[in-house]
Amino acid sequence: MADETLTPTDTEHGAPTPTPTTTHLLVVPHTHWDREWYQTFQQFRMRLVRAVDAVLETLEADPAFTYFTLDGQTIVLDDYLEVRPGNAPRLRRLAREGRLLVGPWYLQPDEYLVGGESLIRNLQLGRRGAAEYGGPMPVGYVPDTFGHIAQLPQILRGFELDNAVFWRGVGPEIERNVFRWAAPDGSEVLALWLHDQYGYSNAAVLPFDPDALVARLDGTAARMRPKALANTLLLMNGSDHQEPQPGLPEALAAAAPLLAAHGLDAAIGTLPQYVTLMRQTSEPLERHRGELRSGHYAHLLPGVLSTRMWLKQANAAGEALLLRWAEPATALAAFASGMSAPHPTALLDLAWKHLLHCHPHDSICGCGIDQVHAEMLPRFAQSAQIAEELTARALDQLAAQADTRGPARAVPLVVFNPTDGPRSDTVRAQAQIRFARYEVRDDEGHVVPFQVTGSEGQVLLDERVDPALVAAMMGMLVEGRALGYAVLDAAITPVVDRAGEVEVAIVASQTAEPDLDLVERLRQRILVLAGSGEVTAFHIVAREAPRTDLLLLARDVPSHGARVFFVRPLGDADASSNAGAGAQASAESGTDLLAVEPLAIENAHLRVEVDTANGTLSLRDKRTGYVYAGLNQLADSGDVGDLYNWSPPAHDTVVSVPLWPPDVTIIASGPARATLRIRRVYALPATATPDRQARSGVHVTCETVSEVSLTPGARRVEVRTTVENTARDHRLRAVFPLPFAADHADAEGVFEVARRPAQLAGSEPGAWSPQVSAEQPVNTFPQKRFVDLSDGGAGLAILNRGLPEYEVLAPDGERTGSAVALTLLRCVEWLSRDDLATRRGHAGPPLRTPEAQGLGTRSFEYALVPHAGTWADEGALVPREAVAFETDLRAVTTSQHAGPLGSHWSAVYVTPAAVQVSAIKRAADGDGLVVRLHNPLAEPVEAEVILNRPFAAVEVLNLAEDRVRAEETASLARILSTGVRSRLRGGEIQTLRFRGDRANQ
Repeated sequence: MADETLTPTDTEHGAPTPTPTTTHLLVVPHTHWDREWYQTFQQFRMRLVRAVDAVLETLEADPAFTYFTLDGQTIVLDDYLEVRPGNAPRLRRLAREGRLLVGPWYLQPDEYLVGGESLIRNLQLGRRGAAEYGGPMPVGYVPDTFGHIAQLPQILRGFELDNAVFWRGVGPEIERNVFRWAAPDGSEVLALWLHDQYGYSNAAVLPFDPDALVARLDGTAARMRPKALANTLLLMNGSDHQEPQPGLPEALAAAAPLLAAHGLDAAIGTLPQYVTLMRQTSEPLERHRGELRSGHYAHLLPGVLSTRMWLKQANAAGEALLLRWAEPATALAAFASGMSAPHPTALLDLAWKHLLHCHPHDSICGCGIDQVHAEMLPRFAQSAQIAEELTARALDQLAAQADTRGPARAVPLVVFNPTDGPRSDTVRAQAQIRFARYEVRDDEGHVVPFQVTGSEGQVLLDERVDPALVAAMMGMLVEGRALGYAVLDAAITPVVDRAGEVEVAIVASQTAEPDLDLVERLRQRILVLAGSGEVTAFHIVAREAPRTDLLLLARDVPSHGARVFFVRPLGDADASSNAGAGAQASAESGTDLLAVEPLAIENAHLRVEVDTANGTLSLRDKRTGYVYAGLNQLADSGDVGDLYNWSPPAHDTVVSVPLWPPDVTIIASGPARATLRIRRVYALPATATPDRQARSGVHVTCETVSEVSLTPGARRVEVRTTVENTARDHRLRAVFPLPFAADHADAEGVFEVARRPAQLAGSEPGAWSPQVSAEQPVNTFPQKRFVDLSDGGAGLAILNRGLPEYEVLAPDGERTGSAVALTLLRCVEWLSRDDLATRRGHAGPPLRTPEAQGLGTRSFEYALVPHAGTWADEGALVPREAVAFETDLRAVTTSQHAGPLGSHWSAVYVTPAAVQVSAIKRAADGDGLVVRLHNPLAEPVEAEVILNRPFAAVEVLNLAEDRVRAEETASLARILSTGVRSRLRGGEIQTLRFRGDRANQ
């Protein structure tokens, strides 16, 4: 793909032939449809119905009104037809005639705040939806997105789109409106920049008076000529939620003589026509590589990265649930059955649609009215409900095919790993524990560290009994039962602090069958002790077999696979082990250090200490010797901006020191996990002053709790910070100082790791004026799962769950090194403020949005990964840890049974470690298993993919999954019957489809 040339695309829309002496104005009637924004979806839908009604009437009544573009998204048709289902034939007829242009997107997404797979599924749904309308418009149309990711060219090329049409994000380095735009892998599209200052609205609401029309068009052409590559200019006749202008063809025809006198002609046309004309230009094209994220010519509105942060968190969780669990689990369950099992394709599509409906920029960016974003939460929830249920069913199916045979009475736990591996990590499990004393071991018999985090099971009996009465009590046991309860397990242990007293712990159940041999041994042992004269009392405690919550350290769980563990009894009725022996034995047998002190936790790789003065953390990386001090400082500053833009008050007050020393407690001491709880209370200004020039002198207390956790052998420190937000008009960030100054940061983006400058030129106070650029630059940037700073010898990565904004702070008087600021909350109360228009960007009506203040309890999760070298070193440690932090392991409790998958298996194993698995799913057409790979490195790699069952064939597909890339397929090398070797360019996204081995079905 990297060496493909930009060639004309076949189109049914004939392009007018320009003449060299006239400036040709291609007028494209369209509407830009924000599905929800300053009104709710249903309110905007009423306007949509009226608009599409008008489009149908206009096109059908006036053959000269040749074309209309429906904003490059097919969801407008779905929304319209729910109200006007009878108009579907009219829409299909006009679209198939080429007069109504739809797609290629399902809906217009933000590019930075959603994942790469979400963009792919969006285009896949759009392509499918447009099929019944004659196919999608062959234009990568993204008119209003707040900047563009570096990988958009490759994603578009994956859908056979060789062009992109957009407005925002272009910087001063680009001088002409048409250029070549290359993705990190070298894939190129023809970029057509809507370079007029009014973007996709530069010809909206044209006047029909000939003189006025000519004056308007002449003025627009004059603005556009300096950066126009050719003598054909694109005039977008539409804007937000606008209807067509009936009579436009007659108005243009009436003005034609006057236009000619000004060296102009105008005709209604389409974006595909314009693309064709620009592709035919003989002018040399500039080449741009990388993201388009500048506010130089058009407002970028970067504050949306941290507006209503809870939406970003919900979206990240929803994407991870679908991509790491629901899709691969359902696909692999079917693949394990030879692809013959039913697959819940329709339900997965529905879950994706609920999620995608939150992805338009006015939605996921949080820059709409409060009701709009309140209505997003049920969509996130419904997507998650479907995905969770599909995941649970699929994991049960896979667990049923595992070999879980083990020691008698042991309870098998099948632990699933949805990431590359082998992976050692903690996992939460719940099981009905039928043993008084127990331990956890893996399928090879190794003891596993675990701890009990909760238990539900009532106490049936708790009495101290004289030895003389014990015989009578034993007589109540008939066929292993007493009072309707069956005895499942028992343990006898001496009471340490009471000489002569013995505890008899009994586990019972009303539903299970008793262990008759154990009951008889228990009876005999108690009678012997009662008659010995050495026991003065029996403390008998009978409990119902509880549903017990366990946290265990599952070691070496295979890549995209599973491993069986067993909860098994420790000793029997005459064992003399003490309470908690299972956990204690596990701890002593572990090879990894996990030490807990009042103010520190430590494992074999890392040591974390708490500063008693301010609650910050000191992290020592034992491998490199680097010490990172002052981490997780909470810094709060004022924000008098709006939903689009952060804006500090002229006289700011920054609060970064708690009211009093922190309260530090140990809430978990291992052996599977150690956690320190750090409680800090801050006095924050309650709000902004009425003139918005400063923060209020009235203060409110804000309590924060950070739980800092470490597990044996872990390379990351996990932090969960909960904030009781009581303040308004402020920005709260977690700050992580570094012992070195960095001139750049590496941040994970959409299918890339972007290297950006630590400080953006022009972001310094006083360095900007409206004459320099449309928008004042700010130093905050987007990220996906991590941002990393390194001095080349070592570095620190900050991982996150759904916290997409970071800033690199320059060294100052307090720090000799740089620092990373991770935004947790940005709390404002206006959709858009007029007083920000000259400083940042005015993008909507000035409506109050009190819910955007984010009052109440908010929780944030992030992690720290110190490392040697850069983010790509140590076997791509940082990306691997980021994926693991994003997605926990899961455990399924099952019964003992044989199974074809064995006691541990890897369904998909990929090497080298740097290559990331973007998706494992059923192929879009239902034929085969898709494994999508991404190489985040700049250099090419040789990747190997090994499956756990034979496959008949493997091929490379495009991202639409509807076309085989024959040349790339031919370059694949088979590895026996289950593997394949493929070469990935630097930055390449590759889709492999494995077709099942019919002989094994």
